[in-house]
Amino acid sequence: MVQNEDVPNSVEIIDGHLDNFFESEEILVLHEKESEVVHSDIYIVKPNDDRNYNILLSCGLSALPMQVPEGFDHLKFAEISILLPPNWNLNYDDFANENNYWPIRVLKHLTKYPHLNDTWLGYGHTIPLDDRYPVNHRFTAIILLESITLPESFTYLESHEKDIYFYAAIPLYQEELEFKLNEGTDKLLERFQEFEISEIVDIDRRNVCIQVIWLYSIR
Repeated sequence: MVQNEDVPNSVEIIDGHLDNFFESEEILVLHEKESEVVHSDIYIVKPNDDRNYNILLSCGLSALPMQVPEGFDHLKFAEISILLPPNWNLNYDDFANENNYWPIRVLKHLTKYPHLNDTWLGYGHTIPLDDRYPVNHRFTAIILLESITLPESFTYLESHEKDIYFYAAIPLYQEELEFKLNEGTDKLLERFQEFEISEIVDIDRRNVCIQVIWLYSIR
């Protein structure tokens, strides 16, 4: 599969969108050197006095329309964001360390995943993390949700060329993934709210489903 020249260029659209919200000196772009299916760049928006986190935003998933179900044509273009704490190492020299690089690897994987598998990504979808690389966390999957941190004016890009949804990628522990698959996204979100789980990645955050799994196991 190759990029369809009839599909408007996402890079120009997203560039213009970011310019409406951030200063140019706040933005760093990681350009992909070798591309498969679609060219995947990653934008890094640095913290400032009003924003105590880094924004990682994919640019490549929306280069092609996803194979959405009938009646969901309005969701065929999307991109993914991950929020990282302000002290996350995001300089080029830091990326040789997988502990720093894995969120970028996740976004690059997600930009290609639906186009390689003739499927789509949307709200509540879960995707396993690549376990080939040793990292300093115990997450096994990510779930795509609506951002509760970034404004809707940013996470929904409406243009004459195409409309793009920006989903938030939240890492999940294995027990949380199993709970979501059994009980649904809304029940998992209730637990996130109960334990005040932030959208900003915390590799040491509480696993909100450990107790639930333990209760099920003794029945």
